[in-house]
Amino acid sequence: MQNISGKHIAIVGTMDTKEAEARYLSKHIKKRRHRPILIDVGPLTGSDVQIDYSNRNVAWYGGWNLKKLVETGQRDQIMSTMGKGAASVLIQLLKKNELDGVIGIGGNQGSAMAAMAMQGLPIGFPKFLVSTVASGNIRPYVGHTDIGVMFSVADLVGGPNFVSRSILSNAVSALMGMVEHGERISLKKNEKSVALSALGNTEKAADRINRVLRGKGFQVITFHASGAGGTAMEELIENGYFTGVIDLTPHELIEEVVGLGAYVPVKPGRMTAAAKSGIPQIVSTGGLEYLCFGPKHTIPPKLKNRKTYFHNPYNANVKASRSEMEIVGKVMAERLNAAKGPAKILVPLRGWSIYGSRGGPLYDPQGNGILIRSLKKHLSKNVRLEEIDAHINDPEFADICIENLINLLDGERK
Repeated sequence: MQNISGKHIAIVGTMDTKEAEARYLSKHIKKRRHRPILIDVGPLTGSDVQIDYSNRNVAWYGGWNLKKLVETGQRDQIMSTMGKGAASVLIQLLKKNELDGVIGIGGNQGSAMAAMAMQGLPIGFPKFLVSTVASGNIRPYVGHTDIGVMFSVADLVGGPNFVSRSILSNAVSALMGMVEHGERISLKKNEKSVALSALGNTEKAADRINRVLRGKGFQVITFHASGAGGTAMEELIENGYFTGVIDLTPHELIEEVVGLGAYVPVKPGRMTAAAKSGIPQIVSTGGLEYLCFGPKHTIPPKLKNRKTYFHNPYNANVKASRSEMEIVGKVMAERLNAAKGPAKILVPLRGWSIYGSRGGPLYDPQGNGILIRSLKKHLSKNVRLEEIDAHINDPEFADICIENLINLLDGERK
């Protein structure tokens, strides 16, 4: 590599089809006196192309000989191997302090492999994707991470043109802005931090918990329980960023268990990280009485006859069945029983969401009761359950959550 001072910025792409675009990005990176690192995830690039990490290197990092991999003819296996291999390259560079940012470019397949590589990097690390398919469903590419995504507008074929040059230069400039002026996630020594889950349906409680805990000197990080948010919360808990958790809105758990909904966790294992890490956790039942879907046509036919409330034209809340709630209670109990640290469940008896309150379109106290009984049946003696005569959004319930978490934290410090 050319000896250029500054930061190390990786470019991930299929060099058999996107080499010209990658070289264009490389030129811009060098202009800023940073060092580009080209990583080839294209399985068909010829051996004459000079790349920092060739497709042969990448395949090896993914556990395969490139020739044998290509000979399988299995596109999904090839893409998975090259994506995982590139992820391993990036992680190795990061461990050696030789990586400060990553930009990926690609069409459908190239975007998938570049995104797979970047998803292995820590949240807060600069990463950016320029993709021809970014105007569609990008959840598979972003997952629960903070990958910045830009639509390429023009297709990335035939080398840079007057349209793609603008897009590519803007994209790499955005990445370099992150690298040069961004801030990584860090926690000061002895800083108290709490993870909090929320949805619009539990926003009043979340706001009060946030405000009161901040006033008591806590850093409170709120995660939107939208599938990606909960998974991100689990990862950050696992990585040791939090001293306590108020899982006010474990809505994603019911969608994980049922396997339906717009907010199914990006990765399975909701409500497991705090249990494994042993940090104190207060868990409630926010949003466990319904499933989320998009517009009306996205609701599966078998659910069409259930009670449904449209939060907006693009978001439907469909009532969970009582059998589903019984199963969720069992799974929730099993996951909390595995806790290595203190865990307590607080159940508000007057409703678990705005729409699940008395007179609301999803109000079903009998269904809620089934989940509560399931919890009681399956919980171990180490996990206490307390029923509170309040709605989840009542100020007194938020205050009880706060008081209980602080008590658990104080018990840990004694």
